[in-house]
Amino acid sequence: MIPDYLCIGHCCHDRVGDDIVLGGTASYAATIATRLDWSAAILTSLGNDFRFLDYFRSLGIPLRFVRASQTTTFENLYRDQQRQQYLHARAQMLSANDIPTTWRQPKIIHFCPIADELEADLLQAFPDSLKGASIQGFLRQWDANGQVQFKAMDWTLLQALDIVIFSDEDIQGNTQFLEAIIKNCPIVVLTQGSNGATVFQQGQSWHFPAFPVDAIDPTGAGDAFTTAFLLNYYQTQDIRAACIFAHCTASFIIQGEGISHLPGPKEIELRELAYRERFG
Repeated sequence: MIPDYLCIGHCCHDRVGDDIVLGGTASYAATIATRLDWSAAILTSLGNDFRFLDYFRSLGIPLRFVRASQTTTFENLYRDQQRQQYLHARAQMLSANDIPTTWRQPKIIHFCPIADELEADLLQAFPDSLKGASIQGFLRQWDANGQVQFKAMDWTLLQALDIVIFSDEDIQGNTQFLEAIIKNCPIVVLTQGSNGATVFQQGQSWHFPAFPVDAIDPTGAGDAFTTAFLLNYYQTQDIRAACIFAHCTASFIIQGEGISHLPGPKEIELRELAYRERFG
């Protein structure tokens, strides 16, 4: 079956103390799309050590994966109130040759790199699909100890995409990088946490405030925003409607609902009405 929403990128293990939890934009995005009543699938690379196959089976999310010696594994360590991220293992690169024949024409492609694991030919594939990307993983490099650092990417690769979504933290607030991204992609969405999001299209920009909620845990909120934006834009072709829907969807994550307990579309629609009443 051709999925509606295909995520491409590594599902990963996140070390949290002595525990291993499921991580990766692809993991979150596919879960959220499923909660919003879309069929989702993931193209990834995993090792035999991957612990969460049953999780995806329980949600009915098919995985096709390139076999790796180890699953991609990250850890965040905090010293002097500063976070430093480490990459302990990295699965295989993904290329256009890894795309299953039956998955070549989904409605939406969400490129979800977390460790610069996507070959450029993947971005050129899927000519009939809406192509969006979370670019955080393209902007990562690491040293011999696995310490993750920022790197710029070849911004011209973004010309193959329809929509790029990223946070101001992802580009470290660099306005030159923002200008380069806007130059190379038709629709660019810059998220700014509780300060909302700004959409850039054809030389114009629009700012959309975030829906105000008491923040408990923002984990997964960025992925919820991106997934919701891509889904709604595919349906409406309206960046304003898509941004409002994305903010309202992410607000449920921020207030502590968690991605696996995200309300369905009807509850989000009620919050959209509240958003429009508040902000116009």
